[in-house]
Amino acid sequence: MNVRDLIHDSGPYQPYPRSRSATDESDTRPVTSPLDAMLSLAPSRASSPTTPPVQNYSRKASIALIGMRGVGKTTLGTIAAKALAWELLDTDTIFEKQNMPIAQYIQAYGWDAFRKAESNILAEILRQHPVGKVIACGGGVVELEANRAMLQKFRQTGPVIHVLREKEAVLSYLRQSTHFPPYIHETSREAWDRREKYFRQCCSFEFVSLTVPIPPAPEGSKETVTPDQTFALKPVEEEFFRLLRFIHGVDCNKVPLTPRSRRSYFLALTYEDIREAVDHLEEISLGIDLWEVRADLLLSQDPTFIAYQIATLRRHSPLPILFTLRTLKQGGKYPDVGTKDTPQSHLNILFHALTLGVEYIDLEMVLPDSIFSHIVEHKGNASILVSYQDWKGSLIWTSPQTRQLYDKMVRRGADIVKIASTAKTFEDNMSLRTFAGTIERNPIPLLAINMGPEGKISRVLNTVFSPMSHPLLPRAAAPGQISFVDVQSILHLVGLLPPKKYYVFGCPIAHSMSPTIHNTAFSTLGLPHTYELKETTSTEELKEVMKSSSFGGASVTIPFKVEIMPYLQHISRHARIIGAVNTIIRLADGDLSGDNTDWRAIKICLVRSLSPANVVTSSTTALVLGAGGTSRATLYALHQIGVINIFIYNRTRPKAELLAEEFCKLDPLMKIKVLDRLDVPLPIHPLPTMIVSTIPATSMRNAELIDVGLREEHLSDHGGVAIELAYERRITKLLALAQEKRDKGIAWAVVEGIELLLEQAYEQVKIWTGRRAPRTKVKQKVMEEYEKGRRTMS
Repeated sequence: MNVRDLIHDSGPYQPYPRSRSATDESDTRPVTSPLDAMLSLAPSRASSPTTPPVQNYSRKASIALIGMRGVGKTTLGTIAAKALAWELLDTDTIFEKQNMPIAQYIQAYGWDAFRKAESNILAEILRQHPVGKVIACGGGVVELEANRAMLQKFRQTGPVIHVLREKEAVLSYLRQSTHFPPYIHETSREAWDRREKYFRQCCSFEFVSLTVPIPPAPEGSKETVTPDQTFALKPVEEEFFRLLRFIHGVDCNKVPLTPRSRRSYFLALTYEDIREAVDHLEEISLGIDLWEVRADLLLSQDPTFIAYQIATLRRHSPLPILFTLRTLKQGGKYPDVGTKDTPQSHLNILFHALTLGVEYIDLEMVLPDSIFSHIVEHKGNASILVSYQDWKGSLIWTSPQTRQLYDKMVRRGADIVKIASTAKTFEDNMSLRTFAGTIERNPIPLLAINMGPEGKISRVLNTVFSPMSHPLLPRAAAPGQISFVDVQSILHLVGLLPPKKYYVFGCPIAHSMSPTIHNTAFSTLGLPHTYELKETTSTEELKEVMKSSSFGGASVTIPFKVEIMPYLQHISRHARIIGAVNTIIRLADGDLSGDNTDWRAIKICLVRSLSPANVVTSSTTALVLGAGGTSRATLYALHQIGVINIFIYNRTRPKAELLAEEFCKLDPLMKIKVLDRLDVPLPIHPLPTMIVSTIPATSMRNAELIDVGLREEHLSDHGGVAIELAYERRITKLLALAQEKRDKGIAWAVVEGIELLLEQAYEQVKIWTGRRAPRTKVKQKVMEEYEKGRRTMS
């Protein structure tokens, strides 16, 4: 195939007619370049994989959960149903309501009769409830071919999620369970191994519910489930919701790649087993936006092994995932397509990645259309990165063929194009940048780099998904890769990353933790910026500071959160509703923009701390203490997570009434009431599961004296979260009450004020730099300073 055939869609791909062996030295046909030969492979004869097409489903479509008994389908179904305000339909529970306990039924009538009755229930549920239900199916529902056909039909309009859990943990549970009688002709392990292919034939997505270590109940405890055991399910809830959001397209966890976006980076995990990386994930993720999972480097490409690798990574990192199966000729370890059984296995692995809900998937341009088109057609909410690696350095960046290659990759369905060549001279990098400049205005982003030592500068100058390495990795994924910190240093040296000055505006701020937070973040990220105090009561002084060309932004505190707003050209919708700004950003065009990260911090802490048992519903209640500036951010955060029943207590009632009236106008569903006192039984039913104190403390000495009359009985016996915004003392009256409740076996989470301070600062770091804050190092440094300050003041 010549280049003309490669770059024109004139028909299906055709192989070279070959009558001789590939190694026949008498073959005198002209040698083609790698670019010519790239698509000269014959179309694969691989059939469609057994994995079903991944689809974009209606958000109202019912969700069916399948998987072995004991993997947690009912638990996940309960969590999802409560969050969605849907009904949970558990086929086992329905069976027992209509008949008798399953074990007794099987003993009386046999397994065949049970399977037939179970099948009838499944058929009725799937037919009658296509929307608005969570359906938890029995573990053996896939035994009958008729049931598998029903599930395969259902998945065309509603997601069918195969739930997995570590096999040994489940088998241990099954050995102790009396709910079902033992299998007759096989063990539980054999049944699992046999059914696994059936589950995958029926599902549209797959979710691994990693076993969470459940702390034992304290000695002498009478509680069936302790608070620690309740909170242990939180990671599972977060991961399951992440998958549901992805399925429904609500939050697909994608990296912004518009022309105005900041530079983006990914890091390839070159481990054979990602569990080896768990202790280092935060450190090696420094500055990056995306993980690349190199499936070809893993110990096994078995679908279950891959599923657990992805689940392990998600348990320890929120970053999106790029799934790559790199073939030998493209620089990887997976066999090239065209070898025995490779087309089908290659296709199945890529499809399996889609069922796991990976955000990005790499498709090599060399893949035949039989694989390529299937993945593009069924990608769902995943994005396709089409890649081409030229290891010989034959690609000429300024050649028309390279632009035609890019256009061809776009036509094949690329959401992102990756072209990597090998630099032979430094000038090759200049040619690359010339080519990249011709693509800048194209809607499909381009990742263009040169590999090898001479190509390092191309990785620095590339703006889209630059591949990074890290010293802690077992090996680099490709020659010439460098670390994120090194890239920032080079960008600074060549003038592409000018140093900026950031400030905290306010008075009094002498003891502010903000300089410690932000300077630690900047230095850890390798950024040349600085952060300092600007203590004043004059807005005129602040105006002069903001005029400086080196001004990058500022944190804003009392008394300027409202006063500064008229001097800003843009104010975010959130800040306008709250009526206060705590963050200023210098935009690329020089304009100043105001935002508010207080509400984000409160929202994050609320969502992170609520146990699965206390997911927000229409009856959830919250109590806010105080009616000052941060109470506005608190009310907004509560509204954003769906809380509509809110009570406010403030010593000055009129101020609280004005606040309630204003926020009720924001949403007609909101019901905000003002309380006169707290030293009496509260007129709140049900009792609040969220209590946030916004009452400020002016010093560490008087922080403990603030007592508004709140009592332990005011905290719900169903658990909840108590948040203190004042950070002068670690344990305040509110947090002490929540801890007392927890000590009695009730699942109350305690969030100290210092955590809120850190969280809102992490959000500021992200706004200013486009990077996630290095949380562990920042928190460690801040807590050292914080404890030192407390000892000094106490």
